[in-house]
Amino acid sequence: MFQKILLVKEQLPYDHQLLKYVQSLKFLGAKDLTLAKHFTTQPERPHSTYSKRQVFEDIEALKADGFQVETMELHGLPSAQMKKILDYMEPFESLIMVGAQVSSLGKRIFDSEFAYELIQMPSKPILIVRIDEKEDDTFESIPKNGLHEKSHVLFPTDFSENAYHAFTYLEKMVEQGLKRVTLMHIQDIAKISPYLDYRILEFNQIDRDRLNALRERLEAKGDVQVDVLLEIGRPFREIMKTIEEANVDLLVLGRQGKGILRDIFIGSNSNNLARRANCSVLLIPREKEKK
Repeated sequence: MFQKILLVKEQLPYDHQLLKYVQSLKFLGAKDLTLAKHFTTQPERPHSTYSKRQVFEDIEALKADGFQVETMELHGLPSAQMKKILDYMEPFESLIMVGAQVSSLGKRIFDSEFAYELIQMPSKPILIVRIDEKEDDTFESIPKNGLHEKSHVLFPTDFSENAYHAFTYLEKMVEQGLKRVTLMHIQDIAKISPYLDYRILEFNQIDRDRLNALRERLEAKGDVQVDVLLEIGRPFREIMKTIEEANVDLLVLGRQGKGILRDIFIGSNSNNLARRANCSVLLIPREKEKK
């Protein structure tokens, strides 16, 4: 599914966790890893837990597990490196991977300016690996040991064309062996109440039928437990609540083609979830227009 992975390496203290996460993606078809060494941005706060030896051992473990590992030198911001990155990724199903600390989601989103810019690339799937810093100054990814077949994946959908395209990636994950998925739709109370309250039962039936149709598509792809969740409320709040209560490991979202951070102050649900969800987030770009 994701044969090539591009991971920017900037000597951040949780590089070890990101490399462990890469190894867990083998069940989704990951085979090739490029560590993009970025020479401009440096971490603001050198951390005592960062270990060059540990990172070296992680890379050797990936090689021993069958990964092809190479390096790429990057200078400046992604806008200056875009062609180099896309030339590397274009021939294959590929994935850009960045880390984001739970504690870094207030003032800024990512721990490096390069990653902040990279996340705006609209043409490739992007995996934001959420990193939790513990009280003892150690780090853990969410989920702790990366993804695996029994990870719980949440897929909220608004039934848009963009969401249906993102759903095809979820189908591929089930084909690769994913065992647990929750499909979710939220009736946006702000769009329904008070003028359309009388039609809520009608809307619920239509949307439940749509969710069940998606469930049947997933069940046709593999041996998977699919739960269907239909809620009424504020989409962002309901999704965040479900992530916490259902112990979600990965949130899969469709995204627009302009980059998730362009309208960061507008309150887009996808943007807010990418910044604030207490789990890792896979952002799927809109489908390329057919010529």
